[in-house]
Amino acid sequence: MKAYELGFGESAEKLTVHPNTAIEIDLPGARVAGWCGGRAPGIGTAAWPRSPVTGLPMTHVITLELPEDYRRKGEDLVALSFFQADDHVADDIEGVAGLLEGTAPTAEQAADPFLAAVAATAAARHPEQRDLEDLIGGAHALLWLTAEEFAAPRIDPPADIRPAGLGDHYSRGQNAWDDSVPETTVWLGERTGDPNTGVAPSEDGAGGYVAAWSSDDEQLEEYWSSIEGTSHLGGTIMPCQGMPEGLTPYVFELEDGVGGLNLGGGNAQIDLESDVFDWAQ
Repeated sequence: MKAYELGFGESAEKLTVHPNTAIEIDLPGARVAGWCGGRAPGIGTAAWPRSPVTGLPMTHVITLELPEDYRRKGEDLVALSFFQADDHVADDIEGVAGLLEGTAPTAEQAADPFLAAVAATAAARHPEQRDLEDLIGGAHALLWLTAEEFAAPRIDPPADIRPAGLGDHYSRGQNAWDDSVPETTVWLGERTGDPNTGVAPSEDGAGGYVAAWSSDDEQLEEYWSSIEGTSHLGGTIMPCQGMPEGLTPYVFELEDGVGGLNLGGGNAQIDLESDVFDWAQ
């Protein structure tokens, strides 16, 4: 098993640790592995995940083709897409949660173009969608993709047909209509020298895991500094607060701002084996 770093940019010769930073990252042998921000993969417009609070389409954060070791939900599921609503402070739109759970729309809801589109999303729900909720109640979605879906033409979000009032900045929550950021190519390169490659993250050192900054070894301290703030698959994670429980060696750590991800300066841990999801700021 290997660990991998993510780099962002249009050329392997000049990659950065974040789409909106000048801090460069060296990824020898890097390959194009996906994109962040902007459009979603070819899952069908109606299947674009929506917020269970507002019904607005979530922002597309990242779509990433995974190395074989990290395809933990089946050999045919080769990539993933991650979406965010960030709707923990948004106003609930009556009926949305039930419609997304598959409740049949009433005649009144069916006559409302916005709620009818929400109901259509439930009917077209991607078979490999996992609904995730962060510690403050914000909704996210993780979709596992086939090779055909990953390679298919990218799609735009559904047409903006929201009713009056859902555009208010303080009540709408983050969404693809208002908060999408430009697409950036994502590259993947091997992370070398990480003592925790193949080891499940653990706060108490179980299994031989060495927590970042827990050692006085100068070489390790230099290594921690070199990987701080990078998005990656496997290896040492650097949660901004406590260590999430239940992580496996197949953890995906994603930094704030990538693809418009809004974590208040923190980072997210998405486990590709256990489905544990957590973030901290």
